[in-house]
This record gives sequence, C-alpha cells and structure tokens, in this order.
Amino acid sequence: MIQAFIPLENRMARRLSPADAIPGEAAWLDLSNPTAQEIEAVETLCGIDIPTPEEMREIEVSSRLYSEDGADFMTVAVLYGLDDGRPAFAPVTFMLTRERLITLRYSEPKSFMIFAARLCQDPSIAGILKENAKPLPGSVSAMPAAGTERQNGLAERLLIGLLETIVDRMADLLETISADLDKIADDIFSSSASKKPTGTEDFKKLLQRIGAAGDLTSRVREALATFDRLMPFLQLALDSRGKGMKDARAHIKIMARDVHSLNDFVAFLSNKTTFLLDTTVGMISIEQNGIIKIFSVASVAFLPPTLIASIYGMNFQYMPELSWSFGYPMAVCAMVLSAVLPMMFFRMKGWF
Repeated sequence: MIQAFIPLENRMARRLSPADAIPGEAAWLDLSNPTAQEIEAVETLCGIDIPTPEEMREIEVSSRLYSEDGADFMTVAVLYGLDDGRPAFAPVTFMLTRERLITLRYSEPKSFMIFAARLCQDPSIAGILKENAKPLPGSVSAMPAAGTERQNGLAERLLIGLLETIVDRMADLLETISADLDKIADDIFSSSASKKPTGTEDFKKLLQRIGAAGDLTSRVREALATFDRLMPFLQLALDSRGKGMKDARAHIKIMARDVHSLNDFVAFLSNKTTFLLDTTVGMISIEQNGIIKIFSVASVAFLPPTLIASIYGMNFQYMPELSWSFGYPMAVCAMVLSAVLPMMFFRMKGWF
C-alpha cells in the first residue's frame, strides 16, 4: 500500500495511490507492506533502489545509513504494538531525496498514524501555511510551484517531525515500563508481608512480569542505539543540502538530547529491573528457608517420641513395663512430654 501526502495551498492531502498513478507532487510517500509492483513504481519515479527486507535487517552501520543516487537512506528500529499490549520493534527505512520523503515499513507503528493525522489536521508543523487563500482541492492553483520557498526543506521537516513522534512513542513505552516496575515492587513487598508460600502463581507472575519488563527495556536500548547512530548521519546529510536547514539542525540537536536522556532512563530502568529480580529471588529464598526451618524443628521435636515408641515396640519376651497396669499410659505421657519439652525450649530460644 502506498499513501501519498500532497502539499496543497493550505493543507496536506492524504491519498491512497495505486502503483501506476503515484502523484509526482507528493512530498511524502509511505510504503506499508508494499508489493513488488509498488516498489518498482516508486523506484522508477524517484530514481533510487529501495532496500529489501533482508537489507533492512542488517546490523552494520554502513548497511543502515548510507547515501546513494542523490538520496540518503536511514534505517532505524521503530516501536509498534504498544496499544495492543504486545510491544515490539521492527526496522523502518527513511529515504530522503531532494524532492520528497519516502518511508518503507513492514509493520504498523502507531507513530506513523499519529504523525499523519497531525499533519493532515495541522499542516503548519511541516511549514505549510493555513491563512492563505483556499482554492479547491486538487486544482492547479492549489499545487505549490516547484522551487518555491514553501516547498524548500519540506521533506526534511517531514522526516524530523516523524522521527520526533517515534521518539515520543518510545518515551511513552519507557513510562509504561517504569509504572509497571513500580507496581511490581509494591507486589513483591506486599507478598512478603502477607507471608505467602513460595512457589505460588503470584511469585511466578512476578518473575514473568520482571522478565518482560527487562526484555522490553533491552529492546528499547537497541532501538535508541540506532537513533544514536542516526543523528550524526542526519546532521551531515542536512549540512550537505546547503543553507536553509538551520531550524532543522536545531530540532536534530534537541532530539539528540532527548535520545541521550532516554538512554540514561533506560540504564536506570535496567538497574531497577535487576534490583527487583534479585529482591524477588531473595524473598523466595527466605520463604524456602522458613519452610525448611519448620520441617527441621518438627523432625527434631518428634524424634524423642519416635524413640520411645520404638523401644516399647520391640518384641522382647521380658520387658518389665509390659506387665504394669499403667505401662501404656506411662509410655504415652513420656512421648507427649518428650515432644512438648523440646518445642518449649525452641520457642524460648526464638528458633521458630
């Protein structure tokens, strides 16, 4: 599917475009799970070679960030599935030419939908004015003239706005992870206070939640690493485009600081995840030690009665106590006392 975003006089129009009718005046072409025919059509229109999904998954910086055929290619990991409760990351390639921005993705990041909705509702975020005359949509007078000041830098502004939205979504995910870790901490200490037995489903769920938070944190770290490598390359790409990119460079610096702050926050969340994991394992060990202690005390307490019962259970012919009238009550009392006295001693020592 190809979504074409066309700048008009006072708004940004979004249209689904077939492969054989891609509007040449589009400032942004968004390729979502494109077919081979759609990719070929975009390559013919823009004069570039679009990377394959295998090339998008390459980890080498030279395969993710490069310039070719007068266009700059940038591949980063983008978050998707946060609203569905199954967040994940997938590579997305941004292709910046002199005329337009082209994005290639095989996932459905919410950041793209958010930015597209904002762009169509408030095109001023891309430098398209709203207060001018309002010609009919699609008319010749509605199209910006090639080389006008309004059109200069539009693709770059679209790219920066989209990247900022992606970074905001990662920040939202980190906030969600932080809130979940706080809830996990409350559950850990409350479960310890209520003396729940170890090995219950509660402890298992706690460990699963901690593991999921740690896995997401590590994935965010990997995604931010791609943005760390992207920022200097994008800065150089804008510098090579000459003057008029001062505001764009300022946005890149702000975004780079945001990415650096998120990296620090990710490091904090990683340490917190490790702390909660160690705490949970420690709580489980304490519960296990308590249970083992109870069994140890019980076995020691019942050892003397077992000894007495074993003595009088022997099959010897001559045992004086067997002929006594009070032999049985005496043996029972001896077993009770031998069990109670050790328990009282253990209680006095505070061993249980």
